[in-house]
Amino acid sequence: MALHRDSARESILTAFQELLLDRSGSGSSLDAVARAAGVTKGGLLYHFGSREGLETALIDRLETLAAAEYDRMRAAPQGAAAYYVSLAEYVNSPLDRATLAGGALARGNPRARAVIVEMRRRYFGILNDDLRDPDLARATMLLADGLYYDATTIGEPFEHELDLPAFLARLTPRTVS
Repeated sequence: MALHRDSARESILTAFQELLLDRSGSGSSLDAVARAAGVTKGGLLYHFGSREGLETALIDRLETLAAAEYDRMRAAPQGAAAYYVSLAEYVNSPLDRATLAGGALARGNPRARAVIVEMRRRYFGILNDDLRDPDLARATMLLADGLYYDATTIGEPFEHELDLPAFLARLTPRTVS
């Protein structure tokens, strides 16, 4: 029985997340979330208690996904910087969707805003540890942001595609023999 409850809870939470993204938060009333999840409003309230409960659970989801991502970045064999700018597995991933929904919540939810800000700080710290240069770490973040923007808004290659491995090799600090 607990598995079914967890499944219903995750379905409701995912429906809330997707409504935040699809309607910029405007269509994410409890009734709309319940409809989208295929549950009654009472079922939604059983699992979350209120809209604030939904928001808290979504922010918790984001923190959990982000924590796993920090670990993957630190352990990436190609290095954190190369991992961070590689978007193939990120666009539309659970972390991507949760981050975008958290961003939508951040406009009115101080905890969501704090989590998004902390994510940026943590990514920067991991990149700085990898590159050993705060300017390169920040530039890498901006590079990834631009690549993400291209991938999610344009959806087609830029006329001069970046040879990412070669570019990153140029950015990576070299050790002197």
